[in-house]
Amino acid sequence: MKLFVFFGLIGLSLFVVILFSLKGKKNSRKKGTIFVKMVILNLLVFGLGSFWWFVSETNGISQVVGVFIYLGSFLVVTIINLSILYLVKIK
Repeated sequence: MKLFVFFGLIGLSLFVVILFSLKGKKNSRKKGTIFVKMVILNLLVFGLGSFWWFVSETNGISQVVGVFIYLGSFLVVTIINLSILYLVKIK
């Protein structure tokens, strides 16, 4: 169950960032502010997820690996967000 929540947070963050990026791009032309808001939201989700994983897991290696997976996921989701904002055209 713990792994389902661990990877579910990654999927949830990706889904929320894509959804809000597309919605924000449709409503506003300011790509920079949308990007900053999504990075802050992404950082909040992955930060809380990292804290939860670090507290709930007892093995030190597993704690570090989990936090690094969240860090890598944060970077990938941020790149996807940036790609959506600059490559997808919404009319």
